[in-house]
Amino acid sequence: MRLKPLLLSVLPAAAVVAAMACNTDPVYPGNQFLGTFQFEARLDPANTTCDASMPEFAQVDDAGVFRFEGTFSRNDDGGTGWLTVQGFNRDAKFDGQQVDSMLRATSQRASCGSTCKDSQIEESLKVTLFSDSQARLLNRDCNGFDGGIPDASPPAPTESGYDVALACGALTDVFLPGSCTCNPTTCRTAYKVQGVRRD
Repeated sequence: MRLKPLLLSVLPAAAVVAAMACNTDPVYPGNQFLGTFQFEARLDPANTTCDASMPEFAQVDDAGVFRFEGTFSRNDDGGTGWLTVQGFNRDAKFDGQQVDSMLRATSQRASCGSTCKDSQIEESLKVTLFSDSQARLLNRDCNGFDGGIPDASPPAPTESGYDVALACGALTDVFLPGSCTCNPTTCRTAYKVQGVRRD
């Protein structure tokens, strides 16, 4: 299966090498480790304007899905946080149970021509985190999440670690032309996202 171009591939080379070379337990930024999640991102055709059949816009399997692993961590004195993917730490904002991580990176695409060097992708991952008791009320399935927060204890630190079990939300890639002439000039690929804590 091919992998997602920005979330999994557009990473600083040094970060990737360091992640591959490290044999010890990873160290995450901040002083509060929330958890590592196995995410499944499923193409959302209703909110997608790009031609998802083109690999440069959506690299998914035959079911319209791609999978990735991500880790949330933060400072416990405020909303500053991070999402770590393949050893690369990207900023994440925490607001209650909501997490928003945005990243913009240069990414060449064929639809901008062979001489284009500065076309970009702006990627946003927005999820709601649920505690174990909240996840049980959702049957541990994001299809049961309608935007309302289940009436149970919210995610919080405990003696055995942070109580968070499920992440539900959306991943959106907006393709930008930079200084290039692209066809289309800009478009959006959207996914519905479910993350299950694995650690």
